[in-house]
Amino acid sequence: MTVDGDTQGSRIRALFENAEDDVSIIAPFIKVDALRSLLEVFPSGTHLRCVTRWLPKEVAAGISDPEILDILEKRGNFSLSLVDRLHAKLYIAGDRCLVGSANVTHAGLGERGDSNNIEILVDTTIDDPGVVQTLGEISKTERPATRDIAQITRRLADSLSASVSSTAAIEILWSPVSRRPQDAYLLYTQPPSGFTTAADRTLLNDLAKANLQPGLEEDKFRSAIRSLLQAIPIAENFLKITEDTTLTFADTHSYFKEIAGDQFSANELWLAFVEWMAYFFNDQVMRQEITEIALRRAQILG
Repeated sequence: MTVDGDTQGSRIRALFENAEDDVSIIAPFIKVDALRSLLEVFPSGTHLRCVTRWLPKEVAAGISDPEILDILEKRGNFSLSLVDRLHAKLYIAGDRCLVGSANVTHAGLGERGDSNNIEILVDTTIDDPGVVQTLGEISKTERPATRDIAQITRRLADSLSASVSSTAAIEILWSPVSRRPQDAYLLYTQPPSGFTTAADRTLLNDLAKANLQPGLEEDKFRSAIRSLLQAIPIAENFLKITEDTTLTFADTHSYFKEIAGDQFSANELWLAFVEWMAYFFNDQVMRQEITEIALRRAQILG
């Protein structure tokens, strides 16, 4: 349904409705209904280039839809790609371009009755130096959005707990709960769509909260998980130590007690932390158990 009036959505439609050749929609958050409302004005022969990002937490929070692939396939004459660090919003037809803050959501387009965002779109051209630079960066990093990636993103998003319901939940520091890091990459690439065990659900929840872009090769997946683990303060400090030393639950109790919730105790979070550190930093630390489970920081020879 086309919405009349002076909205960002109406400005984008005015840009697109007389387009003769290619048009582009570039925005990190694209919702199905909002995209459909823009497609209504597209001339049938116009090719649409769509660039967005799909991250599990954002999909779980309801601010982005992998299902836009369905309506684009139904329309045809399109390309859809992903840029994982995308923040820019650009709408291009011919040599004209609207650049600003508006995503393809009803709030972003200014067409949600109860609450609309305060947005800006500036009319410029594709020759604008900032636009040229942005499009160049996008071209370097974009990759095709496939059916497999859409399905994996949705399954990871659906595995998140109901507590992830808004953008406020996106920046929570990640800490794993599952004790099965050795199975992480398999479930990341092949999240089950039917029945799952409690252990699988816990691991899937860890992966979804990690908020990794779908489709990473295993080496890049490992690197991303290492970065997330290293961001945990106790891990960061432990990895900086150069001499042979150990880390015990007593050393970390105050930290894990602070982040523990109703479902998992501080001790359970510690045990999971040990497994993930020993598995993903096996070149620097090892799990050991003498009188208690601990992490040993040592130079490990291959």
